[in-house]
Amino acid sequence: MLTRAEWFEAICESYSNPPVLVDSEELPAFPSDEMQIDTTGQSGIETLREAYVFYEDCAETFARLGVPLGRDRRLLDFGVGWGRIARFFLRELPRENVYGLDVVAELVEVCRRAFRSDNFFVTTPFPPSVFPDGKFDFVVGYSVFSHLSEEACTLWMREFHRILAPGGLVALTTRGRWFFDYCESLRGSAGYPGELSKMFDDFDLARASYDKGEFVHSNRGHIEGGGAGGAMTADFYGETFVPEQYARTAYSDQFVLEEFLFNRERETHPIMFFRKI
Repeated sequence: MLTRAEWFEAICESYSNPPVLVDSEELPAFPSDEMQIDTTGQSGIETLREAYVFYEDCAETFARLGVPLGRDRRLLDFGVGWGRIARFFLRELPRENVYGLDVVAELVEVCRRAFRSDNFFVTTPFPPSVFPDGKFDFVVGYSVFSHLSEEACTLWMREFHRILAPGGLVALTTRGRWFFDYCESLRGSAGYPGELSKMFDDFDLARASYDKGEFVHSNRGHIEGGGAGGAMTADFYGETFVPEQYARTAYSDQFVLEEFLFNRERETHPIMFFRKI
């Protein structure tokens, strides 16, 4: 097996100079740079580097929590997009054990072609999903719970509990407290950045709610500025801040929050690691 550093280089090479074969299997292809930028804000090596950090954090934390990645494990990438995150888990997991869900049909089709797999499915904004009970060992979601409404987060956590095996793990990112400051600093900007600066009438009040352990969500920029557009409608999609205290208590009837991981010098978003009870 390639080292993680070698794996990252192989994935990058599969973007820069495809096709790339590892153990006689071609690595998944990439969509256009335009699609990458539309979904992640950047393309190529930079967007892969961000994805790799999340994958590495997941791999190390899953092992530390006693459920390491392995050939017999199954993983669901929730909000799979064009497969930016999912492809990294192919280092430890066979292709047939990697699955994805997304609300955007075009992105699901991109994944099906790129991974040469039918394990990718279109979902509605709210559950249920198409999967049977107890199918997965892991659910990961990068830059998804940083956007969903409180209702959507609650319902999807219930669904994750249903489709996870006993003791299964969930890794989800959310907006960090620093993002309040960033959005507030955008005042006077044109276009969508300017709309983000109008996310809250009172950013101090929003920060205070977060500091009290309250779920904080705004869809204002997504209504006025268009936001992500398309399938990401304002009834469930916006900007979401889940503080550690909320994550620890809101889902405690079904999950234990094992870790709330955030190092601003390393991660772009805090990562919440849950274990199914």
